[in-house]
Amino acid sequence: MSKTTWLTLVLNFAGFASAQDLVVHEWGTITTVHAADGKAAGGLNKIDESELLPAFVHRFEPETTRFDPVKKLIKAPRIPGRPDITMRLETPVIYFHPPAGGFKKSFDVAVRFRGGVINEFYPDADASIALDDERIADKTVVGAIPRQWDGNVLNNYVVGGLAWKGVTLHDTVVAPLTNDPVWLAPREVQAASVFVAAVGEGERYLFYRGVAHLDALVQTKTTGGNVKVSAPALLTWLDAATVTIPKIWLADVREDGAIAFREGAALTLQKGKPGAALGNLKRFSNADHTPDGLKQLRASLKKSLINQGLFADEAEAMLNTWKASYFEKPGLRVFYIVPREWIDYFLPLEVSVPARVNRVIVGRIDLAE
Repeated sequence: MSKTTWLTLVLNFAGFASAQDLVVHEWGTITTVHAADGKAAGGLNKIDESELLPAFVHRFEPETTRFDPVKKLIKAPRIPGRPDITMRLETPVIYFHPPAGGFKKSFDVAVRFRGGVINEFYPDADASIALDDERIADKTVVGAIPRQWDGNVLNNYVVGGLAWKGVTLHDTVVAPLTNDPVWLAPREVQAASVFVAAVGEGERYLFYRGVAHLDALVQTKTTGGNVKVSAPALLTWLDAATVTIPKIWLADVREDGAIAFREGAALTLQKGKPGAALGNLKRFSNADHTPDGLKQLRASLKKSLINQGLFADEAEAMLNTWKASYFEKPGLRVFYIVPREWIDYFLPLEVSVPARVNRVIVGRIDLAE
């Protein structure tokens, strides 16, 4: 392990939680890229140099993909990129808000990613990849699907896993020193710091990222005047008759930094109507772009994030991580609030002690023209 410089985090976390409960808040993003005809791009584990995380972040590559550049799942600039990686799980962070009297117990946190692998995380944790035995038991018996993942096809029979064991909460921890804005922004939150004694690592939050072969919850087709949005073709994960996407935005960032955006109404996905048309998002004229567009877009997004249950400083931290790749990078993109039903199915989270858990994931779609 390379030598790392560390700093001490000190924070005041009193006042957020009730006298009884541990409060757990999580935020993150799922990113997809769509062609004008709506086809999802693959190879999303190939990233720019500027998107690399600090060297102290731990990385996981399964044995079956580790030695073949074509199969590699890790996000990196100088790789071919796997065609079946159609989604990036970006910067989920988990915060812990203890009761006023503190929280002395150690506990475990585990997350799984159906259809993907969790391959970047901090502090260090136990990473794994497996097949969904319950769903494919009949097929493995007849030999249609191997009992162990061979690394060839990434789909929703594959389940990535990550487990932190013996997490403790503190007001002060020693954390790695970095000047990476994407890493620093989530520290600006009044929450307890975390420490994992077994690995001797701490931070303001638990962090993880991953890649998957999954579709966006909003499908798109881009024309000169509109972005047509529709439901995904597969809604087998949906138990209820309907689920609501609470908010959607269309935003356009120009080279000069001017931004235009529109908020759309809530969208309803119906289990019996996969692929159904959901509406049109009108595109922008030059007059719609303003220097104040970013400020207004951030205010709109922040309001919705708070409405979904994040604290104000958590919402602000989330938006600050988007500065370069979301708000400054030119392009047309869609943002939407991911329903909790999707989150809990594809990204189930377990905390080993009683806790009030709130999870907010935003979908981002970059639209190619």
